[in-house]
Amino acid sequence: MQILFILIFMLLEVSSGQDKYLVYFKDKGEGDQFYFKKSNIELKLLSEFSKDAIERRKKVLGDEIFSYGDYPIYEPYLKELQNFGIKIINKLNWFNAVSCSLDENQKNVVLSFPFVEKIEKVRVFKSKKKFYDNGYYSLLEKLTNNYGPSFGQLQLSEIPEVHSRGITGKNVIIGLLDSGFRWKTHEAIQNTQVIAEYDFVFQDSVTANEPGDHPAQDVHGTMILGIVSGKKDGKLYGSSYDSRFILAKTEDIRTERRVEEDNYAAALEWMEKLGVDVTSSSLGYSEFDDSTESYTYQDMNGRTTIVARAVDSAFVRGVVTVTAAGNEFQTPWKYIISPADAKYVLAVGAVNPDGSIASFSSRGPTSDGRIKPDVCAQGTSVYTVQTGTSSNYTYASGTSASTPIVAGIAALLISHYRKISQYQVRDAIRWTASQADRPDTVYGWGIASVKKAIEYPVILRVYNDITLYKTFIRDEKIDSVRLTILTDYSNQVVYDEKMESDNFGIRFGASLFYSNLNFDDVYKFYFTYYSNNQAKREPSDNQLFYSLQLSSLKVFPPKKSLNQVSSFVLYQNFPNPFTDITNFKFDLPEQDWVTLEIYDVLGRRVKTLLKDVGLSRGSHSWLKWDGTDDNGNIVANGVYIYRFSSFQFNQTKKLIYLRK
Repeated sequence: MQILFILIFMLLEVSSGQDKYLVYFKDKGEGDQFYFKKSNIELKLLSEFSKDAIERRKKVLGDEIFSYGDYPIYEPYLKELQNFGIKIINKLNWFNAVSCSLDENQKNVVLSFPFVEKIEKVRVFKSKKKFYDNGYYSLLEKLTNNYGPSFGQLQLSEIPEVHSRGITGKNVIIGLLDSGFRWKTHEAIQNTQVIAEYDFVFQDSVTANEPGDHPAQDVHGTMILGIVSGKKDGKLYGSSYDSRFILAKTEDIRTERRVEEDNYAAALEWMEKLGVDVTSSSLGYSEFDDSTESYTYQDMNGRTTIVARAVDSAFVRGVVTVTAAGNEFQTPWKYIISPADAKYVLAVGAVNPDGSIASFSSRGPTSDGRIKPDVCAQGTSVYTVQTGTSSNYTYASGTSASTPIVAGIAALLISHYRKISQYQVRDAIRWTASQADRPDTVYGWGIASVKKAIEYPVILRVYNDITLYKTFIRDEKIDSVRLTILTDYSNQVVYDEKMESDNFGIRFGASLFYSNLNFDDVYKFYFTYYSNNQAKREPSDNQLFYSLQLSSLKVFPPKKSLNQVSSFVLYQNFPNPFTDITNFKFDLPEQDWVTLEIYDVLGRRVKTLLKDVGLSRGSHSWLKWDGTDDNGNIVANGVYIYRFSSFQFNQTKKLIYLRK
């Protein structure tokens, strides 16, 4: 395709006053029939993606492993920019955009190109990435086991016992995005299995400090790496020390600790192509170098920032994404910071060694009302390597320190169940955390436990079979396990069989593909396990059951309040009629964007209670109306209509208001 422009466009002058911009394109060359052939494009993509990436995508996407977002940016568009002397810095296929430095004249000319959709200035954050010095944790000093002083931070999330069962993160790839990594010289991390590293600031393959770097450039990232990959017996063990690692340097701290959004997004795309299973970023920021371009709290909705959209793009491609909630609670900002606001990311808060919330840990919710953080881990007095030394260690505090612990938990879970999906990993970690039955905006679902997450039942599809697995990590030896499945309402037993044990002796499975279960129905179930000639039930309470649905491969926790919901339902408000306050309840079978508005009988909107708010799957009964309109005025007595709408469901009901 040949693109012609008038000669004046050839006369661009290079100005020293350049800023970094994202240039978005209108298409990916669909009009070029010779070029845009799906089979040819995807054949080329197959050669660009690693075997690990392809296998991970097949696990969650089936045979259609590529989508339009993966297709490369149309090369003639790039050449047109380059012909005008514009250097392309990062290519963001997921966004159909490139980043480049432009002066004002270049910006105006590029914006006039017919193939350019829009131009946005790349946001440059002031990094809030830092560790808090909370002093020396004396209790850890007394420990004499092989974990050394790192035992406590792992034990809070029940990691050492899982390690002792041989689950140490093998065959899992973790990607870290941070300030740099001096990993080749310290005794605890020099044997880390680094399979790739790249500096997105200077665009080379060295992530440790080089001439021109700030002396502290790689300090933070190196300490983070130690928390997840460290391995020095008697001194330090990381949360997933046998995993493989991809390292991306995305932050430049030379001047005002700069973090550029396009570097972060480009690093995620690069890691995803290399087959990363889990990404972890301790980037923490909430304001920009230029305060006039800062995001506001209202932008913390998972749909606005480049970094939030990037982590969700990685997630839907099968990557478990983990990020720090932020250290903002004692600042005027207080709330979580992007990308912790992303829809699918596991946002990690920080707790003290006793499990109490750390004073600095950012709070939720997101601006659209979703619960954040998701989970917490120890984030004060976390033992790790001291950057710039070969054998010294130090303590770190911050959500930066708790995040790699949770990333390691995700990796251990994937290591144990290689076919587990990113959705199942996220659900298992959240639904087994310490306050999973009462999530809030301080702890989220609570302190993460890898032991409980691995013990959580999971349904895996392997080729033409569907198997329900249950792992037991107990002191007692499990001799055998029986699975009993019942209909949800009539309590009729539809499956009652002994489960098969694998070579681990702790994991049991039951094939359900050829059972009589209807794939779309929801069933309840429990386990009976036998140890020392005693039969025990799981869940132990006879009134509690897990629930499952084969078509979605979902297992729901043994508490109805935790989302045992299989369909959209809008309930009648209560009380009705009402004089003071009335309550609304609705069920969501999956996360959705919800609007709930109240109209009078003439169809005029009176009150907006929710407007395009992202809500999690489950029963929601917290919404109230006090009989006032959007201006705060009390409405007249009478009949009103409340209208519920989401992407997938719409319904209206009547209510009656009778004020005193």
